[in-house]
Amino acid sequence: MPKRILILGATGMLGQPVVHSLVKMGNRVRVLARNREKAFRMFGNGPEIIKGDALNKEDIQAAMAGCDGVHVSLPQRSELTAMQHVISIGKSVGTQRITYISATTVCEENRWFGLVDVKMRTEAILRSSGIAHIVFCPTWAMETLHNFIRGNRAVLILGKNPPPLHFVAAADLGRMVATAYADDRALGKRLFVHGPESMTFPEAFDRFVKACYPDRKVTKMPLWRARLVAKLTGRAELAEATQLIAYFDKVGELGDPSEANKLLGAPSITLDEWIKSTGTLLLNQKEAWRGPDTL
Repeated sequence: MPKRILILGATGMLGQPVVHSLVKMGNRVRVLARNREKAFRMFGNGPEIIKGDALNKEDIQAAMAGCDGVHVSLPQRSELTAMQHVISIGKSVGTQRITYISATTVCEENRWFGLVDVKMRTEAILRSSGIAHIVFCPTWAMETLHNFIRGNRAVLILGKNPPPLHFVAAADLGRMVATAYADDRALGKRLFVHGPESMTFPEAFDRFVKACYPDRKVTKMPLWRARLVAKLTGRAELAEATQLIAYFDKVGELGDPSEANKLLGAPSITLDEWIKSTGTLLLNQKEAWRGPDTL
């Protein structure tokens, strides 16, 4: 039976394919976006688009009216507050389901990393809410590779010990989230989402650049050097990238995706398939992908 589902973070890297998949499956989708025109350019007349801010409780309350479920896929700076609003409102209006994008390495042992702590706290209030929910824990999204293209350069930050990662296409994650709204077996689950292939970040980045940006000069920066450049130049994005690379050097990739694959269908899009069908479209993006949910 079709449902009406509100998407918070719809215009983000991992939110867009959820919107497309839910609409394709016949659901009525509502998008809350600060920039309504930008959202319309992305989605056209598929979903209902409402102007508002996920940090504003009144905006969320208006957007949740008449919705059966809410999907939360937001940057770390806003997800905890937004989830608090969603749960508070959801209890009063009878929200049937909340889905949330966490990440593959989020666990108590890694709580020393600030971004993990935010996701742990967000998951905790969701579990204790009493509202039916599903938590998705994806690994690195293929789309994040574009974050390391800067102008006419491709910047590869070399960690000391790059772990193998099962990169997942955002479209596969979006399909799985949409499927979960039609399958109650996933309720209450914490599901790990891994792609079909294992490779290190340098290996994936090399294939991506050669196929999509063959004219770009690849600048290889050891982690220590990238940290120094970030400190001297005050480049916050570079500093964030070094922290993420160092973090994964330490913790690797966690989680067993077998339950998610059994319930919702395993991700099938390989990196080469993504590059062929989706990666080349990134060349026309006016704004770089931001906020990789890859913890």
